[in-house]
Amino acid sequence: MAVPLGPTCPALYVLGVQGTGQSSPNADPTADTGVVGALVGQVINAVPNLVQRSYIGYDAGFGGAVPGGGAEPYARSVGEAADLLRAAAAQIGSDCPATLLAAVGYSQGAQAVAEFAQDVGAGNGPVPADRIAGIALYSNPTRTAQSPVFPGRPGQSVPDPAPGTPGTAVSSVQIANPTADGAGLADEGATYGALTGRVADICVDGDLACSAPDRAALLRVGAEIAAQADLRDPLAALGSIQGLLSAALGNAWTTVVLDDFQIEADNADYLPHASLAQRLIDAADPRIPTPDPVDRDAAAARWNELISALGVNPLGVLPKLAGQLSAAWGQLLADNADLVNPAVLLRFVDTVARHNGYASTGQILTGTGWFIALAHDLAGGRS
Repeated sequence: MAVPLGPTCPALYVLGVQGTGQSSPNADPTADTGVVGALVGQVINAVPNLVQRSYIGYDAGFGGAVPGGGAEPYARSVGEAADLLRAAAAQIGSDCPATLLAAVGYSQGAQAVAEFAQDVGAGNGPVPADRIAGIALYSNPTRTAQSPVFPGRPGQSVPDPAPGTPGTAVSSVQIANPTADGAGLADEGATYGALTGRVADICVDGDLACSAPDRAALLRVGAEIAAQADLRDPLAALGSIQGLLSAALGNAWTTVVLDDFQIEADNADYLPHASLAQRLIDAADPRIPTPDPVDRDAAAARWNELISALGVNPLGVLPKLAGQLSAAWGQLLADNADLVNPAVLLRFVDTVARHNGYASTGQILTGTGWFIALAHDLAGGRS
């Protein structure tokens, strides 16, 4: 679908990606609704002659479980939004070569915008980094652990200026949201390359989507499986989750056997390159390629080698492996300790309200002021 453009190209074009249940493939691309619309609508009202906007219409689904969202699994829905965002940015970049872009996403939409920003920052996006004025992420599930408001810039509260401007108006903007504990449920250690300083990642502490507990590996595994599941009804959900869980456990087993066991003719050691928790997280993550049939066959053969070593030298191998695996199990329990810690769980008693409150509690206001300032700087002070 073509991105709506006015009769002339604006100084700044804002692309918005709504959260789960707040969009659809046929959504009006200029309707200022939802959390993202609450931000962008104020920008349009303040500087209507400098800014144009459109919202990415996509499934916004969570496997059919969220009212208003489509039937697509979350992971597929995010991928669709990111692809549509890339296409929209490419069109504006081509049709309006002097216009700079900004993007804002909330929740599921923030994950799509974050993926877009990572690509652009790494030089792999549909437009170069110097065409991006600013990126605002709210309740971003890919937020890195303990990330400051400006990822990669601890202590920074003023955004970097838009490329090609002195940043006079932007210099008066303060985005000083307190750093939230934990990380997003889909944290993958994201970095923003050339966009560092122009990406704001705003998270309210206690919002499970972006500030999940540090030691809750199985919560992340569950979230990754749910993101791929068909959740339209209990029967479909049970079958879908069971299949995904079985596949994830099989993938984890394959990787552990291939990468974490050292086997010789009559000896074997478990020497992990990653913890069991990380192996499970990676195995359930749809963004990480799964082992192929060759890998699975190799793991089966390696397992047979392990059994053979145990048969040849049981007294030398079994006690040692038992100790190594016991230590790994203890580490797995430690990596999930927050799931049974009442003090940690209290942080998330009102997590739904925190997740849904970015507009009502004023968290979006600094983003609004930032985008207005960007427009003024790009227009050279025109109003």
